[in-house]
Amino acid sequence: MDKKIFNIENKKLRLRRLLFGAGLVLLSVLQNTDGLFPEIFGVRAMLLIPAVVCIAMFERETVGMFFGFFAGILWDMSSSSGGNFNALFLVFTCFVCGSLITYLMRNNLVTALLLSSVFTALHHLVYWLWAIIIKGNADRALSLFSFYIPSVIYTVIFLPIFYFAVRAGMKYLNDSATQQIN
Repeated sequence: MDKKIFNIENKKLRLRRLLFGAGLVLLSVLQNTDGLFPEIFGVRAMLLIPAVVCIAMFERETVGMFFGFFAGILWDMSSSSGGNFNALFLVFTCFVCGSLITYLMRNNLVTALLLSSVFTALHHLVYWLWAIIIKGNADRALSLFSFYIPSVIYTVIFLPIFYFAVRAGMKYLNDSATQQIN
């Protein structure tokens, strides 16, 4: 009986993580390909940030870090700035979000909105400082107000979709595994 339980749980776990990985690939294509996802006045949504925040909230810090790394590598492959900024930032984000949910916060939509807003704003601010200000593109300094801040707002609007999708996937795959056992 123990072997049967172990196999069902492993299959559900692998299926869930495969679906999350495929979702991140799809979101990466939508985010990084011009014309596939609507832009509002030239402002783009960075869909990978709220997606990995939600995954880290449900999968916790260790597994979340791997998904953050995967999403960051996908993002960095299409980035023109070089380096692994997005991969490192998303690993850090997933570790912090997973740890906060494990030890300090409750896993709910309000917490997801808070964490996603903070980490999207932090990502955009750090990227703006690094890519625009430090590299000497002073003529683009106003892009903080014309692109990066509106992008934070546009990105966070999509968070409930990711939160409820990840929660439904977790609930369905966890409940179906225990129902098949009994």
